[in-house]
Amino acid sequence: MSTPMNSVKSTQIVAGVAVVLALLGGAYAVGRSQTVTSEPIAATTQQQTTAAPQRLASADPVRQAQAQPQPQPAPAVETQAPPALCDSCGRVTDVHTEARRGKGSGVGAVGGAVVGGLLGNMVGGGNGKKLATVAGAVGGGYAGNEIEKNQKSYNVWIVQVRERDGRLRRFERSTDPGLRVGDEVRLTENGFVRA
Repeated sequence: MSTPMNSVKSTQIVAGVAVVLALLGGAYAVGRSQTVTSEPIAATTQQQTTAAPQRLASADPVRQAQAQPQPQPAPAVETQAPPALCDSCGRVTDVHTEARRGKGSGVGAVGGAVVGGLLGNMVGGGNGKKLATVAGAVGGGYAGNEIEKNQKSYNVWIVQVRERDGRLRRFERSTDPGLRVGDEVRLTENGFVRA
């Protein structure tokens, strides 16, 4: 037979498990939100902007045929080959940034474990209270560590250089190198310098 005390204990255990799951879900959501790129949004915007003129154009094909200008020949553009590279030089073929995830120092894990353990300790009684305390500490420690890593994330600049012999080399910099695609660089033992 179930007593009101057993009912309260089981309710407290359920509440403790819900708190731990909420902490884990929050840590997961924070981690996922910082790894999502903005490229799909740009692609969607581009599709929307190209779809609107097509709808307008199909609405009145007679006016479109009358108003369509005659194509003009493109002016001749002289293209010059880039100057020859020196023996130890290369040409920049790509410059972009990449996000790097920080490393946890343990402070977030300890803080999360303490908070999770305290919250778990408020739930249940007897063995249920012990279980909720341990689960809260483990869940809080994991969540705190993930949050700390996300807070310490940083960007690096990746520079890709094609050497004179055609080989590609990739360099990582912690600051903006100030280079553009097509710039010439002189390769050194420690990386490169602007030519």
